[in-house]
Amino acid sequence: MSAAANSFWRLWRWPLVLGLLSTSGLLSALVSDGWGDWWAWLSLGLPVAVMAWCAWVPRQSSGR
Repeated sequence: MSAAANSFWRLWRWPLVLGLLSTSGLLSALVSDGWGDWWAWLSLGLPVAVMAWCAWVPRQSSGR
């Protein structure tokens, strides 16, 4: 894998995962019932929890 492709995936891996998770939750909330409601709740709540965790947990400095 080239350096450019590697840096692309390092940067966009988790935003793409969270975006796909949110998309599946939105579609599930629109078209399904029962287990789909649970999946929608989980898949839409998880990105919010990740963003809250990233906002409140202090990052360690890299020493640069």
